[in-house]
Amino acid sequence: MGLMYKITGIMIVFLVSAVSAMADTLIMKDGSVLMGEILKQEDNTITLKTTYAGTIHIKWDQVESLQSKDPVTIMLNTDELISTRYVHNTTDGITQIKKKDENWKTAFKTENVSYINPDPWRLGQGYKITGRANLALKTRHGNTTKNELDMDGRLEFRSLRDRFTFNGVLENDTNRGDQTEDNWIFDGKYDYFVSKKRYYGIGLSFERDRFSDLELRTVLGPHIGRQFFETRALNLRLEAGLSKVYEDNIEADNDDYAAFNWHTNYDQYFFNEFMQLYHRQNGILNLENTNRLTLHSWSGFRFPVKFGFVASVELEFEYDNDPKPTVHKTDTTYRFKLGYEW
Repeated sequence: MGLMYKITGIMIVFLVSAVSAMADTLIMKDGSVLMGEILKQEDNTITLKTTYAGTIHIKWDQVESLQSKDPVTIMLNTDELISTRYVHNTTDGITQIKKKDENWKTAFKTENVSYINPDPWRLGQGYKITGRANLALKTRHGNTTKNELDMDGRLEFRSLRDRFTFNGVLENDTNRGDQTEDNWIFDGKYDYFVSKKRYYGIGLSFERDRFSDLELRTVLGPHIGRQFFETRALNLRLEAGLSKVYEDNIEADNDDYAAFNWHTNYDQYFFNEFMQLYHRQNGILNLENTNRLTLHSWSGFRFPVKFGFVASVELEFEYDNDPKPTVHKTDTTYRFKLGYEW
């Protein structure tokens, strides 16, 4: 009987070792063992692809040790890169690494790990392409009252040094054969990063709102910006600059003026990526007539569904403190949107 226990024990150790050799292994601080494929780590969350529970997310600060079948790339907050297969996080906040059959050696503080297996663009390899396209059902109260269908989209190209961003919104509605809305906005921006968080850029935007007497508003000018956060879980950037504004109106006199403009873009996931809060705002202050201020913002909640599809509820708010005659100062739109992200 004793011999059988020994043989069984040896077989279990052999099987566990064999499985470990074919998979990446995480040993947690509570003693549990997780096996699968380590995809990446960011925002203090390590992503592990498993055959038994799909893709799961684990807090990095709860991992005691890591062993991978292939070397992982660790990027520190100093941008230093370290390649290793063996990682051990001590209880006093120190991370150790080693080679096979060697002793552990101190490498860096655990909190200094920014990414494990970072996206190629963070290593200076090409562009990361992200985008979103939506169809929206809306109910609107302000200059008009109706329920219609809208479209909007966003496309971004991000490399280590620069970024191209394009946004578009289209509202072209009819009611019993009569056109009741003819709005569209398109803007494009180029940003060049002089540091990890600071950048300079230039933007160009076009806007049309015929039922607010605006045939075309063109805004062109440079800006400076700061990228406070840029991860999947949290993004926040603020920009400000000077621009030249040209307004072609349908009935009122045309106008052009110098302006101070700003832009805010924020989104953040909550409840284990169940919901994403977002807010985007553009502002223009006429420097030749400081009583003229226009604001345009989009705020809402996104709910990821599956396979890249997402549902959203949104509030669009427009404000002009010196509008054309017969036009309201504010215009508010509530939307329910269905879209796809990549």
